[in-house]
Amino acid sequence: MAKVILKPRKARPFWFGHPWVFSGAIDRVRGQAADGDVVDLLDDAGRLIGEGFWNSQSQIAVRVVALKGEGKLDAALLLKRLDLAITLREDVLRLPEVTNAYRLVHSEGDGLPGLIVDRVGSVLVVQLSCLGMGQFMEPLVARLAERMAPSGIVERESRTAIDEEGMTRTGGVLFGTAPTGPMEVTEHGVTWLCDPMEGQKTGWYSDQRENRRFVAPFARGREVLDAFSYVGGFGLPMALAGATQVTCVDSSEPALDLARRSASKAGMTERMVFEKANVLRMLDHCAQEKRSFDVIVLDPPKFVHRRADIERGLTLYHESNVKAFRVLRDGGVLFTHSCSQHVSDSAFDEMIAAAAKSVGVRAQEIYRGSQAPDHPVMLPLEEGRYLKSRGFRIQRSGMDIEIAPRIPQSNTEE
Repeated sequence: MAKVILKPRKARPFWFGHPWVFSGAIDRVRGQAADGDVVDLLDDAGRLIGEGFWNSQSQIAVRVVALKGEGKLDAALLLKRLDLAITLREDVLRLPEVTNAYRLVHSEGDGLPGLIVDRVGSVLVVQLSCLGMGQFMEPLVARLAERMAPSGIVERESRTAIDEEGMTRTGGVLFGTAPTGPMEVTEHGVTWLCDPMEGQKTGWYSDQRENRRFVAPFARGREVLDAFSYVGGFGLPMALAGATQVTCVDSSEPALDLARRSASKAGMTERMVFEKANVLRMLDHCAQEKRSFDVIVLDPPKFVHRRADIERGLTLYHESNVKAFRVLRDGGVLFTHSCSQHVSDSAFDEMIAAAAKSVGVRAQEIYRGSQAPDHPVMLPLEEGRYLKSRGFRIQRSGMDIEIAPRIPQSNTEE
């Protein structure tokens, strides 16, 4: 087994369990290591820290899986962690009692780097973004089939894996049969249609489960905008909660078609309006036409994919929130989100404060949320705490001064 030796004074985070070793922390590699191989990780004094997956093509050169004393990185260890992940969802969180759509395996959060498994109805959807995990997929899929008894296990291609890991997996059916069309997912009594084969990511965003539940009651008797609506994840429960009207806006016609069909099945067609549009342009048109809303949900896609994109991404978040604030009625509520792990809580909060100031509103925070607990964070990997959800009641002060967001400097080495 090849040995990866760290530079002096670089080992401390990994002794405490941080799983990402960036290439800049590595002094040298002793022995031959092919991408995807299991390697030993050593500090500069030659002491074994643990074992992980090597990939020279990735900025994360080693993904540490097993610390010294946790056992050998092999199929037995990974299967044990898969069993623990299933137990967390079924016996601890008891998610099958409230939903048939949840994250079964959350990558480093379950000690299984780069492996995502979502339950979407009767199907399990897999995404893989760690080259080394690929060699263990056969026993992992067999255990998933045994424990979960799904109608099918399908793999969705990961753009991240292709771009950053050099993987060539193209997806497909791993077990059973693939769904031939949209599937119903149910959560806290609300039912949506989603497409695990053609939809975004794995078809459904279960990480917003608790945020959707909190937000819905605010819609009663109010006019709502669900921006970046996708399949109506926030919009449908808000309509069911008694909104006078919910406008769902998204750039994807297939997603909006599923949202329409879900609204029809729920008897909410008269309360819901669907607009295919670029959200930022739509918000501009609303401002020009003096059209406003009592409640706005802003749930944009991931604007920051890499740390190098932070400045551009925060600028987009700032622009989105400025435009949302401008069409929110006095006393209205904005629920705004970021799913970008590279955007810190403090940077997100500073951006929102700058956006509110530039529009001349006071933003009073009434809610602070994160991803649902089936997307756990394994300490000390703070980067796993990726989803930020904020709720603000706004009060207008009559000012309108453009202020650019402050971009915090990162001192995280990659």
